[in-house]
Amino acid sequence: MNAQVGIGTTSPDSSSILDISSTNSGVLIPRMTTAQRLAISNPSSGLLVFDTDVNGFYFYNTDTWLHLSTETGYSDYTGWADYVDGTYISASPLVLSGGVQVTLLNDASTIRDSQKLIDVTEFYDSTTQTITGRNGEAINLVIEFKARPTTASVTRLTLSIDIGGVVGEIYPNTFVMAKGQNQEHFYLQTISFWLSRIVDA
Repeated sequence: MNAQVGIGTTSPDSSSILDISSTNSGVLIPRMTTAQRLAISNPSSGLLVFDTDVNGFYFYNTDTWLHLSTETGYSDYTGWADYVDGTYISASPLVLSGGVQVTLLNDASTIRDSQKLIDVTEFYDSTTQTITGRNGEAINLVIEFKARPTTASVTRLTLSIDIGGVVGEIYPNTFVMAKGQNQEHFYLQTISFWLSRIVDA
């Protein structure tokens, strides 16, 4: 037979191992910052804490922290951001040479990410040059820019996303600019993918 503990009651409910009864007080869950929460070593599934940085409850579910949000709070699962490059603009465009591969990083001079996920500080980490997020999330990435060929021949522009490591470039797409020399072309591409990480068994 399992021992039962009653606080504020001498007859704890038979289905509980701990029964707390009060009409003027509540239960205070451990409070900590986001950094402290993420630093918990080997959290058990079901572990519950209160994150003081976002003023919300989090519980650990198998391999990730999930935020317990209300219907009126920020969305726990969706968000958007808009990062606009400030280096290469119409007045000072990026100039490409035929057959030369260039890796272009977004300097994010204009940032709109007020609708980001509630527990993600930023969508794009400019220091590590990575898109941040939680394991298993779906991401829709939209890329748009204008291009103008400077030769009379048919110009093809091949784009891909470089995720580094042994995988390297993914989602290659060739954009044919057939309007003619010095004619502006608008490019828009949407890519959907999942964030995942490999963990040791």
